Amino acid sequence: MTLNELKPRQKAVIEALHHQDFALSSRIMALGLVPGESIELMNVAPMGCPLQVKVGDTLVSVRKIDASLISLTVKL
Repeated sequence: MTLNELKPRQKAVIEALHHQDFALSSRIMALGLVPGESIELMNVAPMGCPLQVKVGDTLVSVRKIDASLISLTVKL
């Protein structure tokens, strides 16, 4: 499953980032979206992009196209 497939208030753990652009991957990881970290989808903008996610105590907005490159394991 990828981040763009989560439903609001659903929680997961980040498995991996599959982005080809190293600079963008580094910026995403600098925001706290790193493998092993818990993540929760908080809100989706009315047009579907961006997604607001909670990583730790931080709220981050992620473009839907970038969210599709973040693999997750869903928490039950």
